[in-house]
Parts: sequence; C-alpha cells; structure tokens
Amino acid sequence: MIANGVALARHMKASLTACTVEIAIPHVSPALGSLIVDTAKLTQEAEALSRQRGSFLARKTLEEAKAASVEIRMRNMTAGEPFVADMLSEAARAYDLVLLEAAGLYRPVVEAALFESGRPLVLYPRQSFGGRIDHVAIAWDGSAAAASAVHNAAPFIERASKVHLVCVTDEKIVNDEAGDHLIENFRRSGVAAEMVRVHAADRPIGDVLQTQAFELRADLLVMGGFGHSRLREFVLGGATKSVLTNVLLPVLLSH
Repeated sequence: MIANGVALARHMKASLTACTVEIAIPHVSPALGSLIVDTAKLTQEAEALSRQRGSFLARKTLEEAKAASVEIRMRNMTAGEPFVADMLSEAARAYDLVLLEAAGLYRPVVEAALFESGRPLVLYPRQSFGGRIDHVAIAWDGSAAAASAVHNAAPFIERASKVHLVCVTDEKIVNDEAGDHLIENFRRSGVAAEMVRVHAADRPIGDVLQTQAFELRADLLVMGGFGHSRLREFVLGGATKSVLTNVLLPVLLSH
C-alpha cells in the first residue's frame, strides 16, 4: 500500500498524507483479569507493539516518498479499536482522495471511508501497481451515482489517453443517450472514449465489471458505491459488495 500510494502521488504530482494509528487498549479491572493473567502487562506489550509497527511503517513511507520526490506528511493518531474506522473517515474529509488496501481486516475502515468520509476512495488489491493511470474504465448504468463517480474521477480521466464506459446490459435498463453524450464530451476534451456492453449472465455484477476492466487492460475502474449504514451495519449494493470482497485492480469508489 505504501508503494501504491507513493506511485500514485508521483503520477498525479500530488502531495501524500500517511496516517498511522496507535491502538489504545482499554485496561481491564484487576478484579476481573489479574487472577488469571497479568492484563496490565499484556496491554502494555500490545500497545508497545502497535507503536513499534506504526513507527516502522512511518519510516518506510518517508523513505519511499523521499526516493520518489513526493511531498509527504505524516499524521499519527491514537484510538481504541472500535473507533479506528470512525476516526479515519473523519480525518479523510480534509483531503481529496482516500487510498486503502482491500484486506479483510480493513473492511470496517474501507466501508467507513466509502460511506462516511464524503470523499472518493481508491481501493487497491494486495499487490504493487506502477501508479500510472492512462486507461480508465467506468462502470456506467446512467445513474446519479455513476455520474458522481465520473465527476470524482475527473483528475484521472483528464490525464488518460483512453476511456471505456462498461455497461452491463442485462442487469438493469440503461439510458444509452446519457452515455453517448458523456462519450461525446470526453472526445471533445481530447480523450478517446467508447462504450463496451457486456452480459452478466447471472454472475455477480462487481465481478463482471472488474473482469471486463481487467480484460481491457484498464489501469483504474471507476464506479459508484451503493449502500447505507444502520447501527454500523452496512447494507451493500450487489456490485459494491462484490468489489469489496474481491478486488482485481485499483477501483475508485464514490458514494
């Protein structure tokens, strides 16, 4: 994730802020815990390990950013484990874009960043990408969410030499006119753009979109994120859930 963040910032000629979180562990009452184990010692060791890992990652981030001539800032935060996602989503509101890795342990953070930060999210698989985004695929269904995602992806689209609108024709009725006008506007801006229509054939919509973007050799898939929160439990749209579960390439999600 460090390599991906630095590479993207270099490609976009942007500054990068890296957040490290020290986990604060609630102390257990001696009456409850110390009869069996030394909870105070375990807590101290766990918190020390969190600080140690955070310091290591911060140093590595600073080193890679310096080597790539990327302006870097560090934000060190402390939070109890249940509140990490909320704290990071609030912190993200001060920036243009959130970068996260699609790892299982990060799922609550990813969902909070997508639905509560008010900022677009670029979600990466657990592998390194070069950072260059020259070919953008857009998941297009004519909806307001898709249009908002296109707007939020404008900095990437403006730098791209090629854009594909990927439309899944058997998933819902799509207004072709809006997509045609969008392609026309891209072309007027000097970006080569065209529509690609695919059939889901009962496959998960998120898998279909990612597979098509991957086959087109797109560097980035842009799509709207659907869902809402209720008592911190997220009800996700089918495409969003599929992407959060299995990421094949960098995906810009916008809610």
